[in-house]
Amino acid sequence: MNQKGETTLLAVLLMMSLMGVIILTSLELKKSYLDLQRRTQLFLCVKESKGELKELLVFMGKANWGIKNIDRIKLIIAFFPGLQGYAMNAQKIKKYLQQTQDIRLKIHLAKLKNLRNKKCPIDPKMLFTPFKLQYTSLYRDTNGLVTLRKKEWSHLYLKKNYLIELTIKTWDWENLNPKISFQSKEKKVKVSSLWFSS
Repeated sequence: MNQKGETTLLAVLLMMSLMGVIILTSLELKKSYLDLQRRTQLFLCVKESKGELKELLVFMGKANWGIKNIDRIKLIIAFFPGLQGYAMNAQKIKKYLQQTQDIRLKIHLAKLKNLRNKKCPIDPKMLFTPFKLQYTSLYRDTNGLVTLRKKEWSHLYLKKNYLIELTIKTWDWENLNPKISFQSKEKKVKVSSLWFSS
């Protein structure tokens, strides 16, 4: 009887130990799954916002290229008598291109707002846009062109302990085939360490 009791007690302790290991393993698996889910959501967010930003930069660059070349065409037309009417059409096309740039910026901001509503951790700096603004509209130089704030900048995306830094570089972006590069770096960070980083 005593030996059966000891065997039973030992079996119960072994079963409880195994259940403890199984519970701890399942909790660790659940934590890993949630981390993977957060990381995946963060990557999808970066992918969507990067795609939107690239579309905006390409559109603005092509439109700027059109505005620049229309001004050149107007200068050439001015030297040929009888073609001044075409110069007026060129001015209308320039205005149209500028209006489409303004509309495209509004669409961009609406898409970013939609992403934020989906709980996408977009860098607040992204809402300032990469272009210089004058009050609530695009700032234009003397030729009517939209100008970038910088040629190179970055955005940070943070979800729990995952941080992705997206770096954007532009060169010769006012072209029919704008040259823009995107590079992302992923870091696993402790949230408390972000308070001390600049």
